[in-house]
Amino acid sequence: MRLAIVAGPLSTRGGAERVVLEIARHFNAPIHTLEYAPEKTYDEFRKFDIHTPKKSLGSPSSVLYKARYASYYCNLKVDDYDLIDMHDTPSEWARNRNWPAIWYCNSPHRFAYSLYESNMTGLSPLDKLSYAARTAAFRHLDSRTVPRIEHIFANSQNIKGRIAKYFHRESEVLYPGVSAEKFSCRGYEQFFFYPSRFIPEKRFEYAIEAFRRFSSGRKGWKLVICGSCEDESSDYFKKVKSICDDSVIIKNNVDEKELYDLYSRCYAALFSPLGEDFGLVPLEAMASSKPVIAVNEGGPKETVSHGVDGFLVNSPGEMAQSMDFLAGNPDLCAEMGKAGREKVKKNFTWEHFLKRFEEKAEELAKG
Repeated sequence: MRLAIVAGPLSTRGGAERVVLEIARHFNAPIHTLEYAPEKTYDEFRKFDIHTPKKSLGSPSSVLYKARYASYYCNLKVDDYDLIDMHDTPSEWARNRNWPAIWYCNSPHRFAYSLYESNMTGLSPLDKLSYAARTAAFRHLDSRTVPRIEHIFANSQNIKGRIAKYFHRESEVLYPGVSAEKFSCRGYEQFFFYPSRFIPEKRFEYAIEAFRRFSSGRKGWKLVICGSCEDESSDYFKKVKSICDDSVIIKNNVDEKELYDLYSRCYAALFSPLGEDFGLVPLEAMASSKPVIAVNEGGPKETVSHGVDGFLVNSPGEMAQSMDFLAGNPDLCAEMGKAGREKVKKNFTWEHFLKRFEEKAEELAKG
C-alpha cells in the first residue's frame, strides 16, 4: 500500500511530529508539509522524502502568509498514492483534492473552536471583527472538507468529544505511543521537571507558583522547565523568566539526549497545560519510572491514575501539596513511578498504535 502523509509544519520536537515520524517510518511514506525546519525537529525526518512549497510563504504574521497557508492545503494534489494520511490542522483541507483519506486529529483548531470565546475576551472592537472574520473563513473551509474525510482518528477521548461537538462526526480514539525502551530511570534527584513548548497554553506559571509554595517549606529543591521557543523575546517567554528565581532553571531548545537525561534524573514530573488535547509528557515521565502531578483536565485525565502513578490536581495549592507528599515519601514515589512504566508498556505502545492504524489504512485503500 502506498501511503502519503500531509502534515502541518515540522518545526518542533512535539507529540504531533512524533506521530508523523512513526507512521512515516512504518510505511516509508513521503511527507508533504508547509514548512520543514530540520534543525528544530526530530533528526530522523532527514531520512524521508519531504516535499515543501518551492516559493517562500513570507512572514508568518503577514496576511499574504495566511492566504498562502490556506491555499497550500486546499490546492495540494498528491500523486502516486493509495491513501492520504493527514496530520495537524489545517491539513484536513488536503481532502479537497485527495482521497481516500484518514485524518489523525490532535484537535480541531483551538483558536477557531475551543479557545475562540476566551481569545475574544479583551480584544478591541476592530480586533474582534478581524478575529471573527478569520475564524468564519477557517470554519467554512473545515465545513467543505471534514464531512468528506473517510475516517477520523482522535488522539484521545477529549478530542473525540470536540470532533463530535464542532463537526457532528464520529471518530475513533487511537492513543499515540511511547518508545519506552528509550527512557530510563537513573535515580530520583531533588528537582521536579516540566518539559513543554513555551506558549501560553502550557501554563508554566501554574507549575512555578506551585513550586514556589512547595519550596517555601522544603529547601534545597529545584524546578527545571524546558521546551522549545523560537523567539526568546516573545512576551510569554519573558513573562516566564520574570517570575523565576534561582531555584527555577530554564532550558530552551534542548536536544533529545538531554531531554531523556532530565527525565531519567528528575524526582517527578509536573504538567499544567490549559485543556491539553492529550499530552505525551505524562507518558514519557511514566516511561522514565517517574510519577506525574498533572492538572485535572483534558488529556491527563485519560493517562494519569490518581494515587496510583501520579496525582490529578485542581489548583497550584493542590499541586504543591502533592509535591510535598512525594518529597516526604521517596519509597512511594519510586513505587508510583514503576506502576506508571508498567502502564505505558502495556497500554501505550507504538506497536498497538501502528497495528490499528494499518488495519484501517488497508481497509480504506482497498475500498
